[in-house]
Amino acid sequence: MHSLISRSRPSAPPLSLLLVLPASIALFAADTGAERGELLNPWEIHHEIRVDPAVAPAVKATFLSFLEYQDLVLFHPTLGYYSSGRVSFTNDYRTFPDALSPYFGQMIAQHIFDMWDGMRAAGTLGPNDRFTIAEFGAGDGNMATTILDYIEKRAHDAAAGGDSGRWLAFWNQLVYACYDRSPALSALQRQHNARFGTRFDAREGDATDPTASIPEGSLKGVVLSNELPDAFSVHKVVISPTGSAEVGYVVPALPRSGWSKLEKDMPAALQERLKAEDESIQTKIFGRKRESGTTYLSRAGFTALLEALSPLKDYAEKLEAIEFHEIYVPIETEPELAEHLRKYTPQYAYELARGNKAFVAYINLGEGRFIQGAGKILKSGYVITIDYGENWDGVTPLQYDHLRTYGPGSRQERSDPYHTPTLNDITTDVNFSHVVEEGRAAGLRPVFFGPQHTLITGTPIAIETPPADRDVGSLDDYNGWVQNFYTWDVFKILIEQKENTDPAYAFPDNRGEPLTVTVDDLSKQQQVAEREIEQRLRERLAANTR
Repeated sequence: MHSLISRSRPSAPPLSLLLVLPASIALFAADTGAERGELLNPWEIHHEIRVDPAVAPAVKATFLSFLEYQDLVLFHPTLGYYSSGRVSFTNDYRTFPDALSPYFGQMIAQHIFDMWDGMRAAGTLGPNDRFTIAEFGAGDGNMATTILDYIEKRAHDAAAGGDSGRWLAFWNQLVYACYDRSPALSALQRQHNARFGTRFDAREGDATDPTASIPEGSLKGVVLSNELPDAFSVHKVVISPTGSAEVGYVVPALPRSGWSKLEKDMPAALQERLKAEDESIQTKIFGRKRESGTTYLSRAGFTALLEALSPLKDYAEKLEAIEFHEIYVPIETEPELAEHLRKYTPQYAYELARGNKAFVAYINLGEGRFIQGAGKILKSGYVITIDYGENWDGVTPLQYDHLRTYGPGSRQERSDPYHTPTLNDITTDVNFSHVVEEGRAAGLRPVFFGPQHTLITGTPIAIETPPADRDVGSLDDYNGWVQNFYTWDVFKILIEQKENTDPAYAFPDNRGEPLTVTVDDLSKQQQVAEREIEQRLRERLAANTR
């Protein structure tokens, strides 16, 4: 297996520092426990409740894991921030395809044309084959619009004799398909791109399982995403140099004051249900009455309460009545997560040795499933992943927060994922090293990884000239985004090629960044610590599988 951790120093430029984007959060005290030790980022733990590890199965059966919580508040069919259609792509947050429209999409279109051209020359795409751009997590469909507009215009120019005809051939082979979990967003994508007729389609699909929407080996073309994996639901994990590893579960609760605030909004049957579930929780998990007057909510009880409150006009205010705690139990409670830690033990040991403290990490298993699925559906072609994140060196909490919230209920300092749930987006940095390693198993090899601004290389696009449709009052905003495009190096582009696609293709920029980390960057003392921590992690994980 290809290793992501190198024992020799790579000849690559130094990693850029992660950018702190506008975010919001509240600080909470954390009871870290003796074995865990001091945390690098203690603010990430929210009102922790310590329990006996023996009740871990009951915790898992009763409460939402952090991953399940994030999935609920973002994608619940009627409540979710995305699936409800509540998301605003202009007021809650903005992305480069919107802020630099239409230029951002035009840059991508130019690179995809080069990929198509190379595949035609290599013979891996025949003249009668369909070339598909499959965009996952397409939002409102604006990027699809700008890409199709550009290709269509170039095709018309070619038809008028201004080109050799390759753009026209590209247009005639092209189908652009958007895949999204949200029916509301799929409808919006169809509305925005209806004029392209059969050249465009919007379909429902889960990016963490592309093979459920597209048969394996059936697609020739490009799998495209912009700021998608950062929105996948993640596990929240505490990893320690002692070898301990714990996974977090979310414990919603109604204190006495919160119950009083919501009582009139809860049907009698729901009130009785929540009281009965609280009694069971207090007995089976806590072993005693923790707090008089506090009602703890199970997975089902929390969901039912949100469903009861959501029709209310003052829904956001009502959500303030719910408080949130966290419980951490041994990582083996989530077998897939434990297997991930076993696979990448050297990388986590490296990060622990760097900081010499335990830390809270957000582990995105969905990004691995997405890239493997993307590789499986491709017969030949490319995967273009644009997002914010780093390699292993950049995605651990040594200097910056790695979880952010955006939306009307978000705050301005440290992001709090529990503040007005269902009203905000929750995102985490992408670990591109992990993405690449998982993609190899599906026949993908990295062609280029580097800053997003390299997209402009090899294209005729000039973003310094504002688009004609921008009014004078918005030019400062536009120019600010142009500057961000060139300076926000936390935004990356990863291009991967399906095996046997095109031996001659190369991305037209040489400012790539490393995807490996090296223990040579550690001091001698840290290198010794890295080996010891790796051994402790392996022993702990092995002991808990026997």
